[in-house]
Formats: sequence, C-alpha cells, structure tokens
Amino acid sequence: MVVALFNTLSRRVEPLEPMTPGVVRMFVCGPTVYDLAHVGHAKTYTQFDFLARFLRLRGYEVTYAQNITDIDDKIIRRAGEVGRDPRELAAEFEEAYRQDMAALGNTQVDVWARAHDYIDEIVAQVQALVERGHAYQLDDGWYFDLSTFPGYGKLSGRTEVAEEDSVARIDENDAKRNPGDFALWKARKPGDPYWDTPLGPGRPGWHIEDTAITERIFGPQYDLHGGAVDLIFPHHEAEIAQMEAASGLEPLVRHWLHTGLLRVDGSKMSKSSGNFLTLRDALAMSDYRTLRYAFLSQHYRSSMELSGTVLDQARGARRRVENFARLVDRSVNDTPAAVEAAQAAWAAMLERLDDDVDTPAALAVLFGYIREQNRADEPAGPAAWDLLTRVNELFDMFDLADRSVDDAEIDAELARRSELRKARDFAGADQIRDALAARGIVIKDTADGTRWWLADDTPQGTRAVGSAAVEAGR
Repeated sequence: MVVALFNTLSRRVEPLEPMTPGVVRMFVCGPTVYDLAHVGHAKTYTQFDFLARFLRLRGYEVTYAQNITDIDDKIIRRAGEVGRDPRELAAEFEEAYRQDMAALGNTQVDVWARAHDYIDEIVAQVQALVERGHAYQLDDGWYFDLSTFPGYGKLSGRTEVAEEDSVARIDENDAKRNPGDFALWKARKPGDPYWDTPLGPGRPGWHIEDTAITERIFGPQYDLHGGAVDLIFPHHEAEIAQMEAASGLEPLVRHWLHTGLLRVDGSKMSKSSGNFLTLRDALAMSDYRTLRYAFLSQHYRSSMELSGTVLDQARGARRRVENFARLVDRSVNDTPAAVEAAQAAWAAMLERLDDDVDTPAALAVLFGYIREQNRADEPAGPAAWDLLTRVNELFDMFDLADRSVDDAEIDAELARRSELRKARDFAGADQIRDALAARGIVIKDTADGTRWWLADDTPQGTRAVGSAAVEAGR
C-alpha cells in the first residue's frame, strides 16, 4: 500500500513519506471567524476531513490540526460595525463554525488552535527572525524582509501580488523595503486589541500565527499542509519564508495539498465579496449527506460550481446507492463469486483513492459494482452489505437505514398534491403533506419545484437526509 498525493511544491504526484514512518502530522488553514462559514469552506474542509479519514483507514497515525484566526483586521472591522468586542465576536463565530462542521459530518480534527492562545510563540518566532536578520521595524510594526529569503516563490512560482489575490491581506506602508514585505507584528492602534510584548504593544500579523502554531504542535518541520488554492500566494509562501528563515531548516512541509475553489456564476465564493451562501442556509434547504456527496464526487483539486442542479444530481446518485442497499438480503448465503466481487470492488476503490485521493474514480467503481449486482440472478447478500457499510464509514454520505420507501410512489403523491394546490384545494394538499410527514418524509416547496427527503433519525436530530435545490449566489 502506497498512498500518493499531488504535491504543490514539486507539481507532481508523489508517495506520501512522513518524517516518522506511519505517522502523519497534518495542518490545514482554518477560518477567520468574523462571520458564518459558507459552502466554499464546506467544500474545502469536507475534502480534508475525507483525507484524514482515508489516511487513518490506510493505517496511518494522523494528528490533524486546524487553526482558528480569532484576531485579525476583518474581525476588528466587523466588531466595530456591530458594536461588539472583537474577542467575543470571534468566540461566537468560532462556536458556530465548529457546530456547522459537525453538522456536515466533519469530525476528524484533533487540535483546534486559536491564534489568541499562541501569542508567546508568535512573539518568539518574530524575535528569532529579527535576530537572524530577516525582520525590520517600521512605525506600524515589524515586517519580514523578502530580500533576505531567496526561496520566496518556490511554492507558487511567483513573487508579486496579482489582482485576483483577494485574501492576500497585503500590508501597505510606503516605507517598506520591498513591495511584498508583510507584517509579522502590527503596532497598537487606538481601540484595537493588543498585547504588551518585547516587540512593543500590538497584535500578530495574519501569516505568522500559522507557523507559530505548527512549530509548537509539530516542530519546525512536518508532513502535510493543506488549504484552498487561493492561499498558495501569498499566505503559504509567507509561511515557508517565516519558518524556514527562523529555523534554518527546509522544507517546512514535505507535502502541500490545495483544494479547488467553489464558484458561483463563474466567480469564487467569498465572504469578503458578499458572494456566498452560508453552510447553515445550505443545510436548512438540503442535507449534509447530499452536500458531502456533491463535494466528494469531485476531485479535491478541481474547482466546482454549486447549484440546484448539482445538488439534485448528487441526491439522485445517493438515492441509487441507498435504493440498492434496501434490496440487499442479509439473510442469504453469499456464493464465493459474490464475496469475491465485493472484495474486488473494495480493493479497486482503495486503489483509486491511493492515487491522489481520486474520489470520483472510487465512486465510479462502486456504481459499476451496483450495476453488476442489479443484473445478477440472485439478490445481493451480506458481502454487498459489508461493502456498503465500509464505503459509508469512509464517505458518510449514504443513508443505509432499512426504510420502505418507493420513490415513484412519493413522486406520484407530490404530483397529486401539486394538482390539488393548483385547484386551490389546500386542505387536500395539506393532508398529503401531513401523511408524508407521518412517514418521516420531509417536503419543501421551492421556486424549482417540490423537493423531498427522508428525515434523519440520528439521536442528535440535527440533520435531514435527502434533497433540496440550492441556487447559491448573491
């Protein structure tokens, strides 16, 4: 078994070779908590959640750390707009983010690291950069001197900011030695949160928090760093410059992984542009399994559009697996051929996932297996059920509960309800709705028609299973 992953640093697929064999230290850039998480966050963090699940399945001991940026210009600005204390605002949105990740089934993070809790490490790292001649002081704080680090640009292949670098948080000061120099420590401004430190009163720059966090958790070098592709430059370039300059060791990270962006109407979804749909809104209109399917049916490095059509397709694909599961007869005795077919399908799925976590190819294997089983003379048995269970433990996007639901019957009932509503027989339409609700079927009327799904029966009662159209946009 060799897991291979695309490495942004080398620009090729390479075997995952941790510094300690069998032990993966993994860090993923987390959110800046000044607002609710949007579905672009959901795509990135679902795909890294899956990566952690898969590596653990393949026998690796994984420590997955994710930072929480809870002190930042954006948080301070939003707190000022709403008249809140920045730290209280950040704490509220951090809790909302973690709840949303749990609702989406993203459960693999081991360490949540808040920037507030690493101020001493941040100060120490800036001091190390000062001592080594990589940092200088201006009237508004301490800056990294890019001219002292020739390796800047090796991850992205560039050194200058472009117009599309919307999350760059470029620090402007006409006195900077180099245009791309970035703030390590920002001097205190009236009304802003600050810490009294040997660097002077102030607060961290954005880039420095991640390397201070990872140095404390993992040391100056570790195995895998992830984030969305829009963080490659300048954020991840800045991380490399900071840590390798401070420690004198390279590489900071052996493997850099980046997910493609989620786009709406052809443009990147982001909170700062206002072009986003919150994850909570998406979960209210749809369900976590369909969202997970939509994200994991795409390769993690691919960008994707999110729309009602995409989610309807995801819902339909899910239902094909779930309908097959309801046909499985676990009481029969499998033939040797049936056992072999299920085992071969699982092995083929793992083989696809070993090759740069190719989730679309793995799912294609699953659907191929289901097609063959549907053509077989005998009903699928325990081997098929075991395969479906294994797949769902990894992907967490199918409802395998034994429910007696006939899709055609439900669709017919909804069509009848639609006719009653057109005839203004709302009492009759409500009777159909109530009868479906009594069977655990949730319906929602949307501009694109009526959607339905099965109400989830998890103890938390916080998730719904099925489909609803979501037109993500402004």
